[in-house]
Amino acid sequence: MPGPHYAISEMLIVVAAIWSAASCTPRRLWLAAIGSIIFGLAAAIGVYRFGTGQIAELGGFHKDFSQTGGAIAMALMSAQLLFASTLVKRFSYGPIIVGGLIIATIIVALLVSWSATWLFIGWLSLAILAAAFITDKAFVRRLYLTAIVSIFLINLLLVRRSPDLGPDLSWHLFHGLIAIWLIGMIYVYKDSAAQNMTS
Repeated sequence: MPGPHYAISEMLIVVAAIWSAASCTPRRLWLAAIGSIIFGLAAAIGVYRFGTGQIAELGGFHKDFSQTGGAIAMALMSAQLLFASTLVKRFSYGPIIVGGLIIATIIVALLVSWSATWLFIGWLSLAILAAAFITDKAFVRRLYLTAIVSIFLINLLLVRRSPDLGPDLSWHLFHGLIAIWLIGMIYVYKDSAAQNMTS
């Protein structure tokens, strides 16, 4: 059974989400800011759940909100990158298509609970692809941006529920890396000049 200390790494996500949203808002990166807030809300539920000892009572709600909210949050944060990428800018209907995909994701995630994980992975993959083609800068710079976005994918594959790490360590590392990813995304957005796409 998870203990109260599980709230510690959840709090790291809350702090990182607030930092991310606060950094994105002045640049009018509204999708990224809202996505960050959703990640922060999911973590805040975890802080309350473990901090108050309502571990079993709030387990289902915490899981459902994290999965559904996570899919929607990732869609928003990834779309912010897509709007600034050459993959979308070269097509006149690109922004409309991305907007439609966001709406479809929100509807499906809310109505079909099992789809959340696949939606999350799909949008995360698009974000990684968008980061690789987001600017016309040097290859090394684009590789750097892509590596930051990829932290979440590596986290999912190697850290989350890792049998080698054990439940406690994998929990804290997983959430710690999410916090690092949220902060790292601030610099990805800044480098991509994505704010110009939402002016």
